[in-house]
Amino acid sequence: MKKNILVFILGLFAISTFAQTVSESTIKKVSLGYDLYNSFWIDMPTDINGTPVDSRLVNQGINIFVMYNHDLNDKGLSVAAGLGVSSENLFISSDHYVSNAHPSVVTDVVGFKPLPEGLSFSRNKMNFTYLDIPIELRFKTEKNLRFGLGFKFGILLDSKIAYKGDAFDDAGNYLGYVEISKDKKINQLEDYRFGVQLRAGYKWVQLFGYYSLNKVFIADKGPQMYPIHIGVTFMPF
Repeated sequence: MKKNILVFILGLFAISTFAQTVSESTIKKVSLGYDLYNSFWIDMPTDINGTPVDSRLVNQGINIFVMYNHDLNDKGLSVAAGLGVSSENLFISSDHYVSNAHPSVVTDVVGFKPLPEGLSFSRNKMNFTYLDIPIELRFKTEKNLRFGLGFKFGILLDSKIAYKGDAFDDAGNYLGYVEISKDKKINQLEDYRFGVQLRAGYKWVQLFGYYSLNKVFIADKGPQMYPIHIGVTFMPF
């Protein structure tokens, strides 16, 4: 995921360098920014015993984007479209773990199981990285109040399950050491996502919200949960 964001940031620098050779009016139509947000996971499942699986209260995420604005009139109404890269997390706070040890096997089903009694962990999460294509209808007042309503389509770039905690075998027996593992490429995830987003703020600081319209996992391949993002947008350019 870090590699994807690094490549995207380098791309933004390239765009910024190119922008120095074009007209000032064109530069003003380009927005560079990022969202810092928290993911609230809806419809989290229960385990095989009917016990709810809880996510951590803070599931931090980041979205870096560049957008081109096209004015629709001289009263502050415009439309913007562009590209972004986002990374979001699901931290499991309850004593559960992701039960599929081989998420790259397409026929497997991803779920959550209780940790063996007496064992603990310090990191237990799933991470999802997307290439996003946002489009927004924007409105700016004469006093620099800004509002945006849009749609975002995302393509899954990367995914992983990360665990750091007491190691155990298939029978639930403690193995006497701490395990650090990362399972890459969860094939049970939907390859695409889409949802609506809203922004409102003053000048280059805005509140941000995103509501997913589809589930994270393929039906019958994982829990049918989805995120709502709430955070802050910074658009200094």
